[in-house]
Amino acid sequence: KAAPVFEMMDATSDMVSGPIVEPRAVQRQMRRFRRHQSSRWAPLLAGTVFLGLVASWVRPVWPTALLSPLAAEATAPTNNSEAPVSKCEELRAQTLAKVSPRMIRWEKTAMEGHTIGNFGYQASLLVNKTLATFDQNVKQISEDNATCTPEREALATEMQNQLHSVFLVQRSTIEEALYQRLKTELLKRMRRQKKELNVKVKLKLLHACMADYDSQVRDLQPFFVVNSERDRAERRLSELQWGIHETPEAKEMQQKWKMERMRRMPTRQSQGLSVSLSTGFRLMIRPSGLGNFQMHSRRQVGPPHNPNEVSIGVLNDGDVIDVYNNKPKPPLVKFQPAIGIDISGG
Repeated sequence: KAAPVFEMMDATSDMVSGPIVEPRAVQRQMRRFRRHQSSRWAPLLAGTVFLGLVASWVRPVWPTALLSPLAAEATAPTNNSEAPVSKCEELRAQTLAKVSPRMIRWEKTAMEGHTIGNFGYQASLLVNKTLATFDQNVKQISEDNATCTPEREALATEMQNQLHSVFLVQRSTIEEALYQRLKTELLKRMRRQKKELNVKVKLKLLHACMADYDSQVRDLQPFFVVNSERDRAERRLSELQWGIHETPEAKEMQQKWKMERMRRMPTRQSQGLSVSLSTGFRLMIRPSGLGNFQMHSRRQVGPPHNPNEVSIGVLNDGDVIDVYNNKPKPPLVKFQPAIGIDISGG
């Protein structure tokens, strides 16, 4: 008797080919295979159904920050009830927009290190005219005699603050220019005198700079600027003129002067008894005459620690008898060498 033979196309297929010898064995094998497949997919189906129920019950609300800009704009609640802008506020914005280009142009000029001619008068006139125009426009649009006082004060404050900043920048430019000028003048006078300046000269230069500061700032100061920062400028310039000897340029000059003095001094200090000899000569010119004209000059030449003396004289006594030499006339030119002896102990 031949053994039973089974052929199956696939594990997932329920089609069987080939000779069927024992139908009960095949049916038993197919039932076992279906139970195995059912037990495998049952937990997955149950989990999927459970997640679907949870998703239908709970709808998460994602924060707007996690969404894209377009999605956030779409999900954001629309609020069409914005607070309307009052006519006074609108008029203030329009008035400020008209004068802003001019103030910006002034600010740019001041930041470049330039000063605006007669800025104080121009700034004051701009503020007064702008406020007058604002008041006139308020009367035209006002229906219940409103004055728009808060908006007027805000407009004046904003303009004055911006113009005040422009004034401070120009004031700083003037202060820096005067600082450099005072420094240059102090160093120039020190270099000329080859010593430190006395207090009188320093104060004179300081007062001249402060007078120039007052004159220039007076033309730049509008009526609404109370403090011209004069104390700050005076303090800075005063510190410069009192401490000019501590600047690098002054220290360099002082070092140079010190080296020059050392070169003029003797190279070594003598100890004990020292004798110094210095030569010289005397020249006398004696033209014809009776001695009614005479001239004498005396000079020291050579190093200061050991100078030589040169003496030249003119005396018109050529017609007078030379009693000392027993001659009827003195010689026309008389030369006499000299020597000086310096004895010191150290």
